[in-house]
Amino acid sequence: MYEDRNKVAHHTDKYKNSSLIVRRGQEFIMGIEFSRPFSPQKDSVNIEFMIGNVQGTLITVSLNGDSKMSNWKSRVLDSSWTETTVAITPASDCIIGLFSTFVTVVTPTMKQRTKRNPKTDFYILFNPWASSDEVYMDNENERAEYVLNDTGIIFNGVVDNVSSRPWNYGQFKPGVLDACLFVLDFGKVPLQFRGSAAKLIRQGSAMINSQDDDGVLVGNWSENFSNGTAPSAWTGSAEILLSYASKGGVPVKFGQCWVYAGTFNTFLRCLGLPARVITNYCSAHDNMGNLKTEIVLDEDGRMDTEHTTDSIWNFHCWNEVFLKRSDIPPIYSGWQVVDSTPQETSDGYYRCGPTSVRAIKDGMLGYQFDAPFVFAEVNSDVVFHKRDKYGNTRIVSTNTTYVGQLIVTKSVGSSTADDITENYKYPEGSPEDQLTMKHAESRGMDRYQPSLLAIDVQLQVSANQINQGRDIGVTVYLTSLSTAHRSVKVSLTCKADYYTGATRSIFKTFTKTMNLPPSQGESDIEMLQYQISDGPYHIYHSIMSSAWTILTHMHFLSVGTDIFVTVSFSNTIGYDLNNVTLRMEGSGLLPLKTKEYSQIASGSSVKWIESFTPQYPGKKKLVACLDCAAIRNVCGQLDIDINPKNAGIN
Repeated sequence: MYEDRNKVAHHTDKYKNSSLIVRRGQEFIMGIEFSRPFSPQKDSVNIEFMIGNVQGTLITVSLNGDSKMSNWKSRVLDSSWTETTVAITPASDCIIGLFSTFVTVVTPTMKQRTKRNPKTDFYILFNPWASSDEVYMDNENERAEYVLNDTGIIFNGVVDNVSSRPWNYGQFKPGVLDACLFVLDFGKVPLQFRGSAAKLIRQGSAMINSQDDDGVLVGNWSENFSNGTAPSAWTGSAEILLSYASKGGVPVKFGQCWVYAGTFNTFLRCLGLPARVITNYCSAHDNMGNLKTEIVLDEDGRMDTEHTTDSIWNFHCWNEVFLKRSDIPPIYSGWQVVDSTPQETSDGYYRCGPTSVRAIKDGMLGYQFDAPFVFAEVNSDVVFHKRDKYGNTRIVSTNTTYVGQLIVTKSVGSSTADDITENYKYPEGSPEDQLTMKHAESRGMDRYQPSLLAIDVQLQVSANQINQGRDIGVTVYLTSLSTAHRSVKVSLTCKADYYTGATRSIFKTFTKTMNLPPSQGESDIEMLQYQISDGPYHIYHSIMSSAWTILTHMHFLSVGTDIFVTVSFSNTIGYDLNNVTLRMEGSGLLPLKTKEYSQIASGSSVKWIESFTPQYPGKKKLVACLDCAAIRNVCGQLDIDINPKNAGIN
């Protein structure tokens, strides 16, 4: 099967798999040994490629030049006494997966077929390098990033304090390709669907979550991860996919949006699809399907959680896949949104997409799939309702600019954030934006602006950054626009939220009446006490900057040379950390390693030294994460250049 030669030509030489791996729509070479020289004029020989037992899964190509048998192509390159060398070009829309190879000799009286030989089984993947493939991408730097890069950065945090974490996709690791195909098999994805990128990724977005089909990941947005792995503890996707496949389809615990997106990205890139992880800040979750995010307040101005079903996430991660869509107008091909985080059902399953990014930008929400939901995530109006004790509600405020303030992904060739907000939205208030909203309204978006009382008092609230051991200073600014005196009752609720917008705890409420002279402003400062130890969701940014480092002691960074890495953690938080887990891995460097600490006392440090011997040259990333119940999202990374053997010191 000339594995080494073909893998280099097909950009599959990074896969740690002994079998041949090729990409569809591109020629590969194989050799056939006969008992005598092959003669195209005298001998009738077919090569059969089989992936299943239903129509379209047995491909027959002739070595005698008969092109009517299939849309695969073949040609004889050379024929000697011992071997005939043949070039095979799979159809650019063929099924992707693992094929078996057979040779059939046909005579007037018989047909003789070779037996199945696992050594001649081979994989076919999507091909972003072939212009005839629907996933073709014409930029080599983008192909290197979105198909071949096995590490990445996933952005999180909040819109005014963007942070990130490293992620090992690991699509080339041993067993990962088979694990991805197992996901399709276990999900009973029809073989005929596996030649269509759009159909495959739609099925895949359902199978990455376990909500209704025993898919890969179990979601958990609570604080109890005792019977699984906390979402913040994962360092990459390979461990998740390999566990799922090795246990025969037992869902892995646990995931949240960035884990779903990271794992789906591995699945997509592994099968040859150009894919990237997207982070949308202030991401709306529209449960009602009316393209509005509706927040209900009680009489005191507090959120009424019983009657509020929509939410706004600090950030939400999904994926984009680059492909040509044949089912919608050509202008809407290109990047497509797919989301495997289980939020709402689509055609009976928890899945989302693919839906065109360009169609979202233009408000063309009639094209498949799930465009209204994605549009609401980035463009929803926030509408505040006030509910009285009798259950009557009235609209008191709207905000048309809060949702989807920033949309980013990892830049090509670097770890910086690439702001792609303009891919999804026109400038607020521009003629193009107004046209988009008209298109959306024609598809059911309700932008009704109620008749509100004239507002002649403006309110602003600001708070200082949370620092350990210090109070939070909250400043309320009121400005009167009236020519008369105003008496204003201010109700303020301070609460700790999960990143999904769900309330964890309310730690302070107060009400105050402020008197404003005509056309003047007034401010009031309230000092709040909030114990950092109450939870991790408001402290992990400061911890990442002060308590965690990766120190390296490296010599002769080249293939085949032993390398030592030191992971250090200093507990500067002010309280003991119990049942701590450290994880470290590096694609192409180091398999996943874990270390457990029963306690890391306040003020103490731990140091973990590991050695590894790199086997492959190139740019690599080492990732480490610390996790315990008291703190989450503590990660570090190190970029390493591995030189070819005997290339000297870097």
